[in-house]
Order: sequence, then C-alpha cells, then structure tokens
Amino acid sequence: MKAKTVLILLSAVILCLTGCTESQKPTTVVDNSSAVTTSSSADSDSTNSYYDSTPISQAYLSGNTANLDDKQLEIYNKAVSAIEKLITLDMNDYEKELAVHDYIVGCSSYDEAHLNALGIGLPNSDNPYGCLINGKAICSGYSTTFQLFMDMLEIPCKTIYATDFEGDDHSWNIVQIGESWYYVDACWDDPIPDFTDRPVRHKNFNVSKEYMKTKHVWDDTELPDTDSTKFSYITQTVTHINSVNEIESLMEKALDNMQDSVAVTSDMSDFQFSETDQIDTNFNEENIKGLSKVFDSFCEKHTDHQVYCQRVQNGNDIVLVMYMRKFR
Repeated sequence: MKAKTVLILLSAVILCLTGCTESQKPTTVVDNSSAVTTSSSADSDSTNSYYDSTPISQAYLSGNTANLDDKQLEIYNKAVSAIEKLITLDMNDYEKELAVHDYIVGCSSYDEAHLNALGIGLPNSDNPYGCLINGKAICSGYSTTFQLFMDMLEIPCKTIYATDFEGDDHSWNIVQIGESWYYVDACWDDPIPDFTDRPVRHKNFNVSKEYMKTKHVWDDTELPDTDSTKFSYITQTVTHINSVNEIESLMEKALDNMQDSVAVTSDMSDFQFSETDQIDTNFNEENIKGLSKVFDSFCEKHTDHQVYCQRVQNGNDIVLVMYMRKFR
C-alpha cells in the first residue's frame, strides 16, 4: 500500500514538473499585406493588440486620407515627408529599405523609461506615433514603423512578436528583397545610449535566420526561409582588398557616410579563414599582420571611437568586419 502511495505521489510530482515548466512564449506574425495575424499557439492571449498601420499605408497608396483620424494623419504626414526626402525613382528595393532603416534609427531613440522598475514610459512608444512624432520607441514601435514604411513602398514585410534570448518580449521584422527574405531588427541597431552624430549600425539589417536565432527566439514554422545573401548588408557593402593598408581609408569613408562598419575579403593568406568565430566574439586583430597598426592610426585620429573586428559567415563566404564604435 505504501509503495502504491509513493508511486502516486511520484507521478504527481513528475506531472507537476512537466506541466508547470514555463513554456516558450507564443510567436505572433502580423502580415498587413493580407491583413492576416497568425500565432504559434492556439491558447495565446486573445487580448493582445498589435498596432494596425494598414489604414495609413492604404491611404498613401490610394491618395485618400479621408478615413484617417487625427493621430493617424500625423503619422501619415510625417511618413510621407520622410519618403519624399529619402526615396528616389532610381532606387531599388534594397536601397529604399536601407534608407528607411537608417531614417528610423536616426529619428528615434529607445524609450528607456520602459526599462525602469515600473516599466512605464511615454504613451505610443509601441507604435509609429511614438517613433515618428515623439522620437521615442520600444521594440514594437521600431518594428511597426518599419512595417508601415515597407507597406507604403509595397515591399513585402511581416512583423514578428516573440522574445529575445533572455525571454523578454521583443519584436522585429522579416522583409522580402528580390526573391529572398531577410531579417531586420531596427531596434537593436539603435543601441542605448543614443546621441547625435552616432554612426548607424547595421548588425541586424538583412541577416539570415541562423544569425537572428543567436539572440532571438521564435517559432519560424510559418515563415519563409532566408535562402540568399544577395541583399544582406555585408554582401552589398563588402570590398575586396589587396593590402591591409586599404582598410583605414575604407573606415574613414564609412564614417563620412554615417556607417559604423566595414566588411572586407581578400586573397591574401592571412584572410584564408577556415572557420568563423562565434557571433559577437571579437577577432584578435594581431592575427592579421599590419591590422593593429591600421587600428592604432585610425584611433589616433578619432579619439572618440573604439574599434574591433569579427570574422563573420556570409552564406558560403567568411569576411572580416571592422566596427567603429563612437562614444560620447
């Protein structure tokens, strides 16, 4: 009898441990192009609300703003003004997307008040009004603003609501450029603290699913694969060099263009990498002859910058990326 009781109690404990373990938060994907919202969990909280920018993008595409309320009209006017300044007829979709990404990162900063103990920040930081009008946003503010611009420019895009690698709620985007999809996290390309004249980061711009999965957690079973690097930021900006001495001028040019990184490849023996470092792990510049001298020269001219580099996998290629971090 005692053995049976113990067995029952043990079964109850196992059942409790199985049922009480915190499960992965559901993934929600918002696709305005077909006005569809999908979730990875049938039991997800139906009270969750996600900002719908469709009325604004449709007003832009139709030329009719009659149905917009006052707040939507403010967002509309700000977005239209930005498009008129940023976008030209000769741009391809990648160039339009990059211009929008850099604009969003530049016009807004993270609403740090949301990080305090109460988690109370400015109103509308979770939507384009906070990002474009107030200049303050949290992750969903960045992602919904990016979604709005992509819809206005008729570039296929979806917004993903899930978590980061620490389990905190987070949102970002997946966008189709050419025949492939790419991941974009404008929020994480606008780090804290923010300040004027800080070069724009592109570490989370048009990256692969594999790269994004190192710091983001979501159910991607309903999402398209990222099967190309043609329009990754690295592919579009990488330079083939014949000498390490060319790197400093490339870094100077990047700063002039308000960019914070330089990607290079080479046929030199020092650049024949057999494997990549772990993502976000710095590469020792002393392993490449002459690179430390280049970095020292650059930092002597730019005393408000720090420099580090990484070997990064880009499709089947391994490239060396130099990051120039400006601090106050």
